[in-house]
Amino acid sequence: MAESLVSNVVSQLANPLIQEAVFLRGVKDQVEWVRRELQRVKGFLKDAESRRKGDERVENWIREIRDVAYEVEDIIDRVMFMAERQRQRRDFMGTISRYSHKPCELITLHKIGSEIGKIKEKIHGISDSRATYGIANLGESSAVDESWQSLRESSPHSYDDDIDVIGFENDKKKIVSQLLDRNKKARCVISIVGMGGLGKTTLARKVYNDPAIREHFNTFAWVSVSQSYRGIELAKDIMKKVMGIKKKEETTAGITLEELEQMGEEEVREKLRDFLRDRKYLVVMDDVWSVDVWREMQRVFPNENKGGRILLTTRNIEVARDAEPWIPPHELHLLDATESWKLFRKKAFPPNQDVPTELEALAQKLAKKCGGLPLALVVLGGLLSKKDGSYHEWSRVAQSMNWEDSRDGKECLTILGLSYNDLPYPLKPCFLYIAAFPEDSIISASKLVRLWVAEGFIPQEQRRTMEETARAWLDNLVQRCMIQLVKRSKTHGWVKCIRIHDLLRDLGQSEARRDGFFLQVRSSDVGVSHGILSHRRAFHNHMQDEADVSSPHLRTLLGFSLILTNGGRFLNGLNLLRVLDLEGAGALEELPKQIGGMIHLRYLGLRRTSLKRLPSSIRHLLNLQTLDVRDTNIDWLPKSFWKIRTLRHVYINTLMFLSAPINGDHKNLQTLRIMRPGKDTISRLLIETCDEMLGKSLGKALEKTDSLFSFSLVIPNFIERDVFFAQARKLHKLRSLNLRGGLLQRQLPDSSQFPPNLTKLVLLLTYLEQDPMPVLENLPNLRLLALNWQSYLGTSMSCSSGGFPLLQHLVLTEMGILEAWTVGVGAMPRLTHLLIWQCHNLEMLPEGLPRLTTLRELRLVQMPREFNNKVRNELRHIPSIIFERELQ
Repeated sequence: MAESLVSNVVSQLANPLIQEAVFLRGVKDQVEWVRRELQRVKGFLKDAESRRKGDERVENWIREIRDVAYEVEDIIDRVMFMAERQRQRRDFMGTISRYSHKPCELITLHKIGSEIGKIKEKIHGISDSRATYGIANLGESSAVDESWQSLRESSPHSYDDDIDVIGFENDKKKIVSQLLDRNKKARCVISIVGMGGLGKTTLARKVYNDPAIREHFNTFAWVSVSQSYRGIELAKDIMKKVMGIKKKEETTAGITLEELEQMGEEEVREKLRDFLRDRKYLVVMDDVWSVDVWREMQRVFPNENKGGRILLTTRNIEVARDAEPWIPPHELHLLDATESWKLFRKKAFPPNQDVPTELEALAQKLAKKCGGLPLALVVLGGLLSKKDGSYHEWSRVAQSMNWEDSRDGKECLTILGLSYNDLPYPLKPCFLYIAAFPEDSIISASKLVRLWVAEGFIPQEQRRTMEETARAWLDNLVQRCMIQLVKRSKTHGWVKCIRIHDLLRDLGQSEARRDGFFLQVRSSDVGVSHGILSHRRAFHNHMQDEADVSSPHLRTLLGFSLILTNGGRFLNGLNLLRVLDLEGAGALEELPKQIGGMIHLRYLGLRRTSLKRLPSSIRHLLNLQTLDVRDTNIDWLPKSFWKIRTLRHVYINTLMFLSAPINGDHKNLQTLRIMRPGKDTISRLLIETCDEMLGKSLGKALEKTDSLFSFSLVIPNFIERDVFFAQARKLHKLRSLNLRGGLLQRQLPDSSQFPPNLTKLVLLLTYLEQDPMPVLENLPNLRLLALNWQSYLGTSMSCSSGGFPLLQHLVLTEMGILEAWTVGVGAMPRLTHLLIWQCHNLEMLPEGLPRLTTLRELRLVQMPREFNNKVRNELRHIPSIIFERELQ
């Protein structure tokens, strides 16, 4: 973690904008010295990280580096804030102010120079103590601590041997069937994928030892792949197994162990390939971590149409896809409640013994705590099997349920921690951040991405936005089985929602506490936060008082459904905050004006609070990227708010937009959501008098936001359609458009008026009187179309031949007047999902629908029984047809 932080700081110091800012403030040379020294120190962190366990001196050394890096980040933020404020003053006064400073700024510059001097002294001390502790410079090598390597190679297998394949019977049958498929003569790679502790190795071993497998193949090898594998050693290991090379005995292949050890890499590969060429072989490569393993090793496995097979187990789905792109990976999943109980019961109680009545409810609760992870069920069951079996003893274990308390529990976390240890260092803080969210919560990927960007975890790349990079990283965590995918975006394929397994969350929180990355504070943790240094805190449910958060170092305050008893007073003095998220704090009615002093704030999340007004001092937040005030009663925004050039994502309501129309250029703005005002803000009658003003403001706004990726307008009345669409067609980056209300004035404009690269369009309450399909089918990139309640008021709808070339998801909701719908030949050639909800008068699905061989799911909700019966009889080719709440 320290390496990630230091690397981020070094990268910031090399940023041209920061270089210019520090040059103008006369501290360039000092800052450059700090950058070089931190770059040099970074090379020693790999060695220190591998030796920190059990060595307090090394732990303290890492902590000192971490604290210095945070101090440098604070200075960077202050310098950049001064530069931005001076830029605004220059825009107002002219270039004369470029090199001028106010007296208060001169004082601040003097303080910054003094602070950098102190930082230099600290870095000198860190460098001197490094030599004392014998910490070596490992640079960019991938050396792995021997104790970790030994644990990875031994412990997982000892536990895997004990994990029965409960719940995996079908998995085993499917894999055995694939391996024995006589129709496939070519070499095949079958992969088992899943997070640590799911039983991948056990399942592979059951398959490997299956009688049918042993009878079918004539050559076998099982090799464990280390994280720091060497291709030559792996090839020699396989060679020993398939040729039976032991000690100095000569094998049928005419090779002794001593001779094998003397061979070079190319000779080993050639002899192994020649030996396997005429054999029907099965090689298991267990625990493969990198795609490079298969790319390097595939050359030793001949493809002579003899039915050779390789079985891989991996935690990374990309490894499986790279090895055999046309064979879907076999993904293992968590056990369900019945399977979990069966495995836990087998490990916790003697064979053939009934569970004592007084323990059953508690035992089921403990089994549920393991979240379906076989490794955890085995560890906990084994622990309890050694207890005396009394309710008191089991209850004590339940009350102190901490996986770090027992030796086996620690080893369980360590096994899971191997995946964390294998993460590239930029991904580590991203993973730890997820562990701050509440247990079992469904986490919005969009929100998580915005938080990561605000925290500074994500680098700026040339060809994609930071948000796009963050989404790619999130997908990487899913592929590595560090988090669980809940839902993907229908239009872009992005991860949309995730959750994290309880044990991986425990692991993340443990690592975060150790590194001072964040501290979780629950309502039961009275006073637990006092005296613990952390730069981020996550509060769940309750916050005791100001003392809980009072910290000169606090950078992030995350609140989850907070119940506040002191209003917003707890925010006073938190001037280093970068992220403030109080979503769901219903009792929060007022923010202190001192929030304007949080000049480093990048993320301000106030969704679902009771706020009625924002302080005018919000205009001072010149680093703000995200403002989210959805589902509040706020009705005003200071006009100077739009002078903040860093804005990326803004979620406001119509009245706020009217009070402060966009001014200035906003090249960074990607998301603009203008929502319906809260019921308590203003009467609907007054809103209707603002139509003309809103139309003009909206047109001007879109002129200045050509970087928009997602735009949503939710209003209940009519504004100038032409004003909106005159600018909408110029938004080349816009992908998602959500329109609600009378904006369209009952008729769609020509398709050329829409944003040209639109992939998602949602219409609601648009009251269209003309068939929208002839216009919408010509949107060339549209992948999702949702026509929701009263979006169209006609009785017929027609899709022309060749229309909707890329459409994959179509939603028709509550179109009660619609009777007939036709689809021409070749229309919607890529449609995969169709949802029809409460279209009561629709007589039948289009005749062209049976020709859509791509359609995988048809979902019919609250449709008449007569309609559903026709579907059952005529559309049997669709793999999944779902009927919900059928009407009589």
